[in-house]
Amino acid sequence: MGYFLPYQERWILDDAPLKLYEKSRRTGITFATSYRCIRKCLRALSGSGFTQWVSSRDELTAREFIVDYVAMWARRANRIAREIAAGLDGECAEVVDEKHGISALVVRFRNGSRIVSLSSNPMAFAGKGGDVLIDEMDLHENQATLYAMAYPCVTWGNQLEIVSAYSADGSEHTEFARLCRLARNGNPMHFSFHRTTLDDAIREGFVAKVNSVKAARKQPIQSEEEFRETIRRGCLTRNAYESQYCCIPNRAGGEQLISSATLRAACSGPEAARFDLVGDGGGAGGGAAGEIDAACLPYISCSFWREVLSEGRYALGWDIARTGDISSLWINRCEEGGVQVLAALITMRNCRFESQRRIVETILDAFPEAVGCGDSTGLGMACCEALNVRYPDRFRGVNFAASKIALGTRMQSVFERGLQKLPSDAPEIAADLAGIRKGIASGGRLIFTEGRNELLPASHCDLAWSAALALFTTALFDGDGICRMEGAGDGNETGLGIGTGTEFGLKRYASGYDRPGDSEDE
Repeated sequence: MGYFLPYQERWILDDAPLKLYEKSRRTGITFATSYRCIRKCLRALSGSGFTQWVSSRDELTAREFIVDYVAMWARRANRIAREIAAGLDGECAEVVDEKHGISALVVRFRNGSRIVSLSSNPMAFAGKGGDVLIDEMDLHENQATLYAMAYPCVTWGNQLEIVSAYSADGSEHTEFARLCRLARNGNPMHFSFHRTTLDDAIREGFVAKVNSVKAARKQPIQSEEEFRETIRRGCLTRNAYESQYCCIPNRAGGEQLISSATLRAACSGPEAARFDLVGDGGGAGGGAAGEIDAACLPYISCSFWREVLSEGRYALGWDIARTGDISSLWINRCEEGGVQVLAALITMRNCRFESQRRIVETILDAFPEAVGCGDSTGLGMACCEALNVRYPDRFRGVNFAASKIALGTRMQSVFERGLQKLPSDAPEIAADLAGIRKGIASGGRLIFTEGRNELLPASHCDLAWSAALALFTTALFDGDGICRMEGAGDGNETGLGIGTGTEFGLKRYASGYDRPGDSEDE
């Protein structure tokens, strides 16, 4: 054929009744698949009523398949097809299932064949016949039901094609992953199985194709090694790269979010200030309004914090609790090159919200370049709202329940890139981070669960989630321009809330430890 790369040609020319493609993202498989669809329609016998069904993950993708791909190929085909393509600029939506109210985008050819592109509702296949393409199956919500409804469509000698890369937050437990495992191991369902990783595509000329497009746009071209490294560095986590480009499904099944090896590498930072405060707030009411726990009084002093922490830029993460779980305030110092160094960690048990909030306010007052985020879910809402009003450009509340996946994924990425440093003499901190594990919810979606910290039984990964909030802080404030973060001395932005600061040798403080001004004999 010449126009396509070898792996695309193999797929286009494969007429097997059952086809399965486990692919890397963005390597031109949808390009080849759409060509195959229109090729079949143009070659169909007149009056045969041939139908090509295409199931996409959502309505937008279904429309893109028709408007961007089918129309493109039609314009390159014969006169009749070009006329059809011209008509696609208008409306081509039709109701294909009145009973269930399902509509689709339909392209009709003069020989009577048609392409029906619809979103992921499995009921659309009920009672239908024809060739079926399930595009990006691993992004569909109900994969097993979708397959079960689509398979009978091919009973009368038609073809079922399944094409997908793995979802970044999916798992090896999805229906698509199961079908691929079966195809690789004995192939009992007799799929014609295709597999193309990013490396496979590169070996078959993919980078040369990309470079030809770049050159036409007068963009710089890359070597194969440079291209691969650009893709790898652009992924937030190793799992994301492996799942979306290496055809390795996310093995989320209870393993640590941050691996033990990654945590060991992170424990190379300087000593951090450590405070453990036990309040006297009593029950949920916790005393009179404005009352401060005695244990917290020494920490509501700007001079105290200026003695503990050197001048610089700080990012705070506050995981808020009142009774039961501990409240944790994680304070990262923003260093040059994107590195975040744990400078201080405050854990608070049974401390009034007023006491906790005043400590955060004091640190923000002491360091004008400090920024912070807090858990605004439930009990923390009032505290975060008050801080946001007082520091509108420096503090934000984060809905933890809605943002948990984003928080955890970002934290994993920062640790894997070696950009978070922990003190080497605080094993309870690493143990807390090790307690966050990846699991699978129904439908194969990624979830995070919290385990017990044997070295700090009061915490159920509260320290770890305060770290996640601190790391989210740097991205949030650097990303929206609220707080300029520049390298000291040269004025250049260094990314993610990072600035140059001095090395710091901090003493270790806690209840029962020495505090500034205390005698060592005490």
